[in-house]
Amino acid sequence: MNERPIRSVELSPELTLNFSDRSNRYFGDYHRVLIEIDALVANGDSVVRLRYQRPLKRMGVCSADTAKESRALIDEFLAVTMPYMQQAGFAQKLLETMQRPGQRRWKRLG
Repeated sequence: MNERPIRSVELSPELTLNFSDRSNRYFGDYHRVLIEIDALVANGDSVVRLRYQRPLKRMGVCSADTAKESRALIDEFLAVTMPYMQQAGFAQKLLETMQRPGQRRWKRLG
C-alpha cells in the first residue's frame, strides 16, 4: 500500500502506529468512516509491518463530519491503548504473540 497515513504516532523507538482512512460513501450524504491501523515494529535491523484486524468504524456520518469523526475514532483508540502499548517490552511481546497459532488480532503484511 503506497498511500500516506492520515496520522502516524510513535509510541516508542520500536513501535509506530499508522492510521489510514478507508472511508466511503454508502448512501446519499452518509459515509462509513473506516480507519485501518498498521503497526511498524522494529525487529533488529528490519521492520515488521502488522495490520490490526479490527478497523475503527463509524456509520451514518455526513460528509461535513467525516474528518472530525476520523480524528475522534483515532483519539479514542489511542486513549485506551497507548498506555498499554507504551510499556517497556511491548513491541517484543507483540512479535512473540504473532508466533502463536490462532492469533487473530494482528496480521503480518509483506
